[in-house]
Amino acid sequence: MTVKGLCVRGGKVLLAHDYTGRSDTDPSPEWELPGGGLDFGEGFADALRREIQEEMGLEVAWIREKPTYVWTTKHGSGKGMEWYWVCSVLFQFEVTNLDFRPSEECGEIKFFSKEELQAIFDDLGSQVKPLAHRFNPSDFI
Repeated sequence: MTVKGLCVRGGKVLLAHDYTGRSDTDPSPEWELPGGGLDFGEGFADALRREIQEEMGLEVAWIREKPTYVWTTKHGSGKGMEWYWVCSVLFQFEVTNLDFRPSEECGEIKFFSKEELQAIFDDLGSQVKPLAHRFNPSDFI
């Protein structure tokens, strides 16, 4: 299970350029939603705050109480694992400012429109690809 954040400004969604690579065999970076895995016993909001702070150095101002989107994606691993499913729970959030601090996991951040998401579809991480089809900027006015 992963918790992902959805920060929308001016009809565009914030993505993080994840430098950890797509897999063990493909080290190329991909665009992902901010967020990550939950630690044992950790709630969604606490996990999202922690991940955004660790990966981007940003402070979360607020997180919507209920998820905006929920979906599952099928994954494989170069570590000898069989296919498995990941459930992504997306919460809308806002940061206090955009004083981004690069990390080992995230080299840059950028806001993308729905059209831009579709144009870079091949560079999107598997956990964000469903957003390219579902994201409707008018839902966030």
